Amino acid sequence: MHASRLWAGLATVVLTSTVIIAPQAASAVPTQSTDTGRQAAVTDPARVLGDDWKSSSDVLVTGSGDTDGFHLYVAREKDAFAWSRLATLTGGRTEAGSWTGYVCLTGSGRYAAVVYAPVMATNKPALVNAGALAAIVDVSTGAARIVADDVQLAYFNPGCGPDDRILLTRAIGLDQQQTDLLTVDAAGSKVVSTRRVKAQLTNPAPGPDGDYGVIRGEVVRVAQDGRPAVVARPGGQPYGLRATAGAALDVVTLKAEGGVERSAAYRHRAGRLTHLGTSPGKRLELFGLSEGRNALVGDVTGIATGAARDLRLLNSSRPARGVSQQGHLVVQGLSVEQTRERLAGRKAAAGVLRVTVESPGSGQTRSGTVRSERRAPADVARPTFTGPMAAAVDDPPPITDPGQPKCAIGRNELSTQVLQPSANQVEWAVDQAANGVLLNDRSTPGAGEPYKPQVLFRKPTNAPNVPAQLMLAILAQETNLAQASWHAVPGDAGNPLVSDYYGHRAHEEDIRIIDYSSADCGYGISQVTDGMARGQTTYNSQQQQAIAMDYQANIAAGMAILQAKWLEVARTGSMVNNGNPAFIENWYLAVWGYNSGVYQNTGGPYGVGWFNNPANPQYKATREPFLRVDKDDASHPADWSYPEKIMGWAEVPQWQWIDPLDKYLPPAFGTNSNNQLQLPGRYQFCGTVNYCTPNVLNACPSDNSNCWWHGTTSWSDGCAAKCAKERLAFPLFSSEPPLLRVYPTACKPFKADIGTVAAVIDDSNGDSSFNRLGCAPQPRGGKFTLRTGSPFGSYAALYGQVDLHQIGAGYLGHAWFTHSYDGDSGGSEEFKRHRVLGTWTTDLPSDDYEIVVHLPSHGANEQVDYIISQGDGGPGGSDHQIVCSIDQNSANWQDKWVSLGWTWLYPGAKVQLDNIVAQAEGTVDVAYDAIAFVNVPGYANGRDCGDPYPGN
Repeated sequence: MHASRLWAGLATVVLTSTVIIAPQAASAVPTQSTDTGRQAAVTDPARVLGDDWKSSSDVLVTGSGDTDGFHLYVAREKDAFAWSRLATLTGGRTEAGSWTGYVCLTGSGRYAAVVYAPVMATNKPALVNAGALAAIVDVSTGAARIVADDVQLAYFNPGCGPDDRILLTRAIGLDQQQTDLLTVDAAGSKVVSTRRVKAQLTNPAPGPDGDYGVIRGEVVRVAQDGRPAVVARPGGQPYGLRATAGAALDVVTLKAEGGVERSAAYRHRAGRLTHLGTSPGKRLELFGLSEGRNALVGDVTGIATGAARDLRLLNSSRPARGVSQQGHLVVQGLSVEQTRERLAGRKAAAGVLRVTVESPGSGQTRSGTVRSERRAPADVARPTFTGPMAAAVDDPPPITDPGQPKCAIGRNELSTQVLQPSANQVEWAVDQAANGVLLNDRSTPGAGEPYKPQVLFRKPTNAPNVPAQLMLAILAQETNLAQASWHAVPGDAGNPLVSDYYGHRAHEEDIRIIDYSSADCGYGISQVTDGMARGQTTYNSQQQQAIAMDYQANIAAGMAILQAKWLEVARTGSMVNNGNPAFIENWYLAVWGYNSGVYQNTGGPYGVGWFNNPANPQYKATREPFLRVDKDDASHPADWSYPEKIMGWAEVPQWQWIDPLDKYLPPAFGTNSNNQLQLPGRYQFCGTVNYCTPNVLNACPSDNSNCWWHGTTSWSDGCAAKCAKERLAFPLFSSEPPLLRVYPTACKPFKADIGTVAAVIDDSNGDSSFNRLGCAPQPRGGKFTLRTGSPFGSYAALYGQVDLHQIGAGYLGHAWFTHSYDGDSGGSEEFKRHRVLGTWTTDLPSDDYEIVVHLPSHGANEQVDYIISQGDGGPGGSDHQIVCSIDQNSANWQDKWVSLGWTWLYPGAKVQLDNIVAQAEGTVDVAYDAIAFVNVPGYANGRDCGDPYPGN
């Protein structure tokens, strides 16, 4: 089995010295491993770790996500802390893009609790509040089981303690007024209780004498009925809370002292709160250790534990991302290969992690690379797939009629292929649209007459122009500059990009279920959602088609929505700085409303909501500006509010694929700005209007909407000189730049090496009327069919479509692909949901033929069986079958023809390809492309199955 070569990115970055590279949805060229031994192991472990390292039981478990899923990694001191993949979690999603999540280890060290979700979920307040999955992973085996869905995606979730109980949170209400607190038994992998807390609770901490959390800056104990009781008031904004086996509570909080924010540590025991000290900076972190102990990690100067034997101080020269169970190793950096430095022209594959660790005992650091496809050490079993097959359900749900799709524009239709633009085209379109001159003629199939994007989607009356870099930042965060499905790279065509076409998120992200009523019809590069469902009248049918299929029209529509938010903010009487829309920073409130809404004055609270307020404890108090310090911030974006993320992308351009033309320009920074945006402080939007008091116990949110903010406020110099303006890369009224393709198209007609071409059966049946890549029609005999689901027909076919995709790769610029599934995994009913059977049927006369299959440059990498049925004209009328096993990965990033061998065929002969593969996990691509039949009478020395076919 090969690691998937077809992958998708969302708001991920790759660091160089001056830019960020954000890989587009794409197939990446594999990188060669230079670490042939144990991955990222500590060199000279006796010196770094101590002489007893071989007998140590210390273990480190952490996680990081990419487009293959959210990976858990394990490293054991007895192996010199060599890293390996423990499990990969995807929830069964197939079009999710990159993944993100949070991990904690239970006190026994036997289980890891994981909360994870697609990165795109961080753009939806409802999904951040209650749209993530939670799983328990056995550290010794890698077996994983989903225990809860619709939980909160936040830096403090899940919460582990000194035993094997875990707490999970689910934020309830528009402004997170209430919290569901879920208690999980890790050993049983199940939720044992759920309590409703009538307040916003963060930092859940299970303890031996009860369960704790933070409400409005106070440490509380939560009773069995959900009622909280205050136990400590440490002050500032707490961002870490953990219990010990000795019934102590350790707290880290960010406090302002003398105008400077610093991290302070406290311990609460037996009703008494003790100040342990204040760190010189704000990088102090709190982690759990084995035997019910805790550790304060970072710059621990000024911190004293006193007589507390169950609290360790671990110095770390850089911010800590994790710590081993006994504190012998600190993780300082987790950088996904897709989100960090790469050389120009090198494509970053999924499943590669760069790690930086430090030994607190010796102060020695080590950086290395970990490849998730490598197997764990011998004492760790093979990871268990944690999609629907391992979900906490005993039987698959019944196949029922889901009715009509909710979203207006369908998928898996040749007529709705969407061309994926390259970054230079996107920047050009934004530059034009930002100045109201995106007026070139456009058309899309089925969208009616030609149109001009900013005539089809007009700027609202009296709305100002949007700075170009601000709009580019929104596109970077929303979709990574993608108009088509994340499976398509620039230059490919693919399905329309829809955030949730089938309504999976209402059912644990379970792709075995279609619930159209729960679909989120966010389409295209700016994720236009409102008005994109069937029957909605915000847009007419031509506008809906254009939004789904044309990146220029989608940009025009998204920009008009953002401009409308500016006007809505103005109607509330709110404004920041000098109110000049030419400055990027002055759009802060409009971006806030773009994501979570603007509420008008109807006699009660009004303005912008609590969810995106920087003071919201949903976001870690110690965070730095998004992307400014660590470019890997994009791998865990839930730590920041939406406006903070957008300002980060405006300040630090996103880079895609093709150097040097794929990085949009940074803005024109203001005088004395240090080439940075001027950002509001954490408490900038706090005051009497929303009952929010900076640096003290925070009264927001209340049980209603009193925490909504409106008014006027300024920061820095009020945008008199320091704020940033747009900078254009393309002249106004210029023509659309050329499309920069990642892969060349395979438009060249098939030519026979020996013999005569009798038929070429393409996966689109020679219909080039909808060809997006410009390949000329080349129709030739025969018929191709795809049958999905099992049993074929009826409603089952709809379920099989869920994990079926089209992509602009392969012969004539189009191929279908799905993923391979094991027929034995999870029972026979499981794989039937995902079955895809392709059939190439000939109408050829009886004769000798060589059968040649086309393998696309990307989107195919499974070992599959092509089954040749010789037809019904043979002796006795039998339809003899021949099996040819082909490694589709052998195309090696180039379009390639491969022989299936030479045989006699009779009328009705056909070739079939199934996606049911032994031991498959639903993650490896199976492609359906063209097949050629070459008449070779008397060809006695024919090529064998799997031989390359020359000359094409």
